Amino acid sequence: MNRYRGLDVLRGFGVFFLLGLHSAFYYFGGLYHLDLNNPPLIITILGFLLMFAGLFAILSGFGHTISMERDFQNGTPVGKIIKKKLVAGLVILVVAYAYFIFTGPGIVHFETESMNNSILVELIQSGTLVGTNWERVLYIDSLVMIGTNIVLLGVLYPLLMKKKWNTPWVLGGLAVGVMLLSLLRIPLYSVYLNAVDQGQWWLILLLNGLVNKNNPILPFFAFALTGALVVKLYALKKQKIILIIAPILLVGGIIAYTQLPDTMLERLIDMKWYSIMVAQLGIFLLMVMLFMKLNSVKTNPITHFFERIGIASLTAFFFESILSACVFRLLSAIFPGFNLDITGALIYGFCLAFTWGFIMMLIEKFHFRFTIDALYGKLVSKITPSHKLERLKE
Repeated sequence: MNRYRGLDVLRGFGVFFLLGLHSAFYYFGGLYHLDLNNPPLIITILGFLLMFAGLFAILSGFGHTISMERDFQNGTPVGKIIKKKLVAGLVILVVAYAYFIFTGPGIVHFETESMNNSILVELIQSGTLVGTNWERVLYIDSLVMIGTNIVLLGVLYPLLMKKKWNTPWVLGGLAVGVMLLSLLRIPLYSVYLNAVDQGQWWLILLLNGLVNKNNPILPFFAFALTGALVVKLYALKKQKIILIIAPILLVGGIIAYTQLPDTMLERLIDMKWYSIMVAQLGIFLLMVMLFMKLNSVKTNPITHFFERIGIASLTAFFFESILSACVFRLLSAIFPGFNLDITGALIYGFCLAFTWGFIMMLIEKFHFRFTIDALYGKLVSKITPSHKLERLKE
């Protein structure tokens, strides 16, 4: 049994909800008419639920730390471990940019009631072949964030192992340090926007990965470091410390959130945003602990449903916007004027998410062959054995 099967289930659970909510959000007929200053409660809740990037950052940090620890204990040189993680991160970054340029979801412009779509989504929706643009290239989506985190953690953690500095105190201190440093994103984001307005490309490129929307290094590298911290705490059987840290972060973030002006749906980078990040760090840590319990639980149809999605999450993530665009275009052709209210949009989104679950059942019969995840595993395994590829072949 896979020692960390529970985390594959958790990843699949997160991806499943992201697939459902993505489709619901982008095909909600009233999207452009939302009152962002006084949004309906259901819209605020959906806005929170769409914020899964931090969970994926923690899980990525956890998984890659396990991989590096295993390679190090097997006698793999530190240089080779770093090389493996650089390859892994760069492969994810290539997939990430291909995803957001060709198949990814749109960027919503509420002020002009328009959508900046990827090339294939725009082609499916309107029949128009368009190119890409700098807004999409510079946008930091979840996959760009994960790839960047793999590169950063893949260079830092092996060096910490070599010096025997990969202790909970060091990792916790680094995570706290990056989280506190992330407060700089609030003023720096305004500097970034001014640079964009003035066409100062040297400053744009310098700040983009650090502060640009949507999931930059500040604060998401702190989430990856937290994933590494969790690995060490479990290895030392001190995981109960998480039950102290997580509630403090969660409660502190919630208290700060309730005392600040509601700017969440306006997607401002301010203290409201920061309070959400702190609360998310707490709740995602608790979710990791909860799902770790599944490692000792016998597989059942429900856990295996999510586990499949978690194992091949790259593939589902890469093609989800294409599937939802095709289905919506078909429904619009059959039912002219087809439109979805919030309830209909949610039903639509989660029907598509369940569809992905059934697609994964079919792909599993072929051991996930020809998926993006299998390609990633094969490329990484050229350096040392890939845990991802092992999971796909089980």
